[in-house]
Amino acid sequence: MLALLFHGIDIFYDEESIWLLQNLSEKYILKSYIVGTMGITSLFDSRIEGVELIFKRPSKAISELEGFDKVIIVLKARSIETAKAFLGTIGERVSFDGEILGIDINTRSLFEVKPGLSDIKTYLLPLGYKEEYLSGGIDVKEEGDLLVRSVKGCKPGELLLFKGLVVGTVTSKDVKIFVKDKKIQNISGVKIKKHGLEKIKEIDIYSIKIDSTPGFETRDSTLIKKLKGDQILFINHDAYSIYKNLSNISGAVTVGDDTTRISGYILKRFGIPVIGIIDGDKDGVIKGEQFYTGSVLFHVEKDDIEGDKIFSYFFNKNSRIKSDYKLLRVNIENFLGEKILKKIEY
Repeated sequence: MLALLFHGIDIFYDEESIWLLQNLSEKYILKSYIVGTMGITSLFDSRIEGVELIFKRPSKAISELEGFDKVIIVLKARSIETAKAFLGTIGERVSFDGEILGIDINTRSLFEVKPGLSDIKTYLLPLGYKEEYLSGGIDVKEEGDLLVRSVKGCKPGELLLFKGLVVGTVTSKDVKIFVKDKKIQNISGVKIKKHGLEKIKEIDIYSIKIDSTPGFETRDSTLIKKLKGDQILFINHDAYSIYKNLSNISGAVTVGDDTTRISGYILKRFGIPVIGIIDGDKDGVIKGEQFYTGSVLFHVEKDDIEGDKIFSYFFNKNSRIKSDYKLLRVNIENFLGEKILKKIEY
């Protein structure tokens, strides 16, 4: 049985993904999956049904699949180099006994991540896909008492993210991370964002999720389903956790400029307003703003500090509380008081 795994910020906005899903479904017995927060958003926007959501990294998702003897990973990479690096990393990390192929719909390239005996390559190659070869995955070398990881596929001007957090802006194609005793000593080829990097206390240089991105543009969104609930969700610099918590909520409190904008962009589709705590330090991971009616942004001097206070005082350090959204909005505004530099309502 074939597992078809889609991955990418705008993967289902591309008709090639839909074409692949339809044609492979006609030829093979398969189940289809989507990983990645913004990829899930593109799935909802496309109104495609029958694709299951997975809230794990692709390598872990594949490793935990049962009842499958082959997997196709469908992605939309920024370049052939990023496709090779991404799929090469999966090939190194994954634990799967069957065949694994990768398809990059952007370059129409086909990769053999793990060889097998199926006829899938024979079927796809005549349809306009060309076979490419992987360039290896994670590149870590020892230099004295340092571990040095080279990050492939970066372009100057892109944002560098560790575990979804922006740690700097790429200035060179040659990006290297220097680590000693699980602590980052330096990052070359990057203009470091100190405020972001200081959030990363310790890392496993081999397994930490590292991405570079130019950011993504918002698209006009419509209401998919009006959610109903009596709880308020707290999201602190982690918009990518939204879909795991999208039940029984009537609103959300978000901390961080990009986090607030990504959260608002997603939650608007479900009729959920947000109370955003921001300080104007947005990185541009998301370009544009969309919020559901009733949302409000409170611009303060330090969103981290005020966010922690709200988390302790109102949420008692829990990820969600039972509360009336409008009442909580008023209470938070009163709580912040003169610390609010600007109030933006939607």
